[in-house]
Amino acid sequence: MAVIKAKINSNNSAGPQQVSVTVPSATRANTFQSLNDVNATNLTDGALIQYDASTQKFTTRNELQTTTGTITFNGGNF
Repeated sequence: MAVIKAKINSNNSAGPQQVSVTVPSATRANTFQSLNDVNATNLTDGALIQYDASTQKFTTRNELQTTTGTITFNGGNF
């Protein structure tokens, strides 16, 4: 759970009247496997992540598969 900190300053003698903190209702995934768009059922040491358009999920596997016969790696610019 996230740590929530608040600092309250009061410049009057009565002090703060009431303070409330609301935690956002959105939840976050605690693990990679718990994401809805990830299939990590075959997660093994050294696995790679590949997007599977037929299931619309990212899948973990130890070998890359292609339907075109060509695999191109482009890591982008950093």
